[in-house]
Amino acid sequence: MNHTNTQSVRKARAEDIDIIHIILDMEPFKYNDEVPHDQSWIEQLVTNERCLTLVYESEGEIKGFISGEKMVSGAIMIWFCAVKAEYQNSIIGIRLYNEFEKVCKETGVNAILAYGYKTSAGMLDRLHFYSNEMTYREFYKPLVD
Repeated sequence: MNHTNTQSVRKARAEDIDIIHIILDMEPFKYNDEVPHDQSWIEQLVTNERCLTLVYESEGEIKGFISGEKMVSGAIMIWFCAVKAEYQNSIIGIRLYNEFEKVCKETGVNAILAYGYKTSAGMLDRLHFYSNEMTYREFYKPLVD
């Protein structure tokens, strides 16, 4: 039997909220032994028009997501970019980010902000975000050509 590897990055839908919540149940997003964030916040990231949440889906399984919120300044703050542990260190995070940036440019967002843990610093550096060398780093990328 020939299985086609169907993969896509698409806008998150309400039915994706549960799996997004489960994906966040890992380091560095957990602050204690409970699920890291109240699910109502995840619902806002998916359903609120100020927010942009994309999922990476492959062979019917959501393997990661990226989510941000538009700020008054015209920039967007990335709150999460997370990939299931078994699929990390592949292209999924980069694919999610690239599509996120593309949608931002198409909708008039002028910059992207991100707070990164040490675990995400390498990816944000590769994507040409600017930062200082503090332990908890704030990243900034203007969206100009």
